Amino acid sequence: MKEAGNGVSWVPNMDVFTHDGGVVVKAELAGISREDLTLTVDGNRLRIRGLRRDAPRTNGARFLMMEIEYGAFEASVELPPGLDTANARAIYLNGFLRVEFSRETPASSGPQRIEVG
Repeated sequence: MKEAGNGVSWVPNMDVFTHDGGVVVKAELAGISREDLTLTVDGNRLRIRGLRRDAPRTNGARFLMMEIEYGAFEASVELPPGLDTANARAIYLNGFLRVEFSRETPASSGPQRIEVG
């Protein structure tokens, strides 16, 4: 369901589910600044782009294990038809991005940018 774009380092884990008659996309984005996130909807495709900046490294540190991914990421999700993408709502809290779409008829066509609150 999720697809990585070209030239990106990693893809966030995501859930897509129905709730209160609409659709919710939830992405795990711990350690990312709100300013480093960009969300767009074009047709029925939600695209999430951003950057997790590399943590400062301590001189002489040797990793025994390194699982956290850093760098640019991009993911896209195909949304079901019939959503009001022009009035989507995005909330970024405690490392999770939640994008909510209602099931109304879209008011406009063409790419839409979603502001993260």
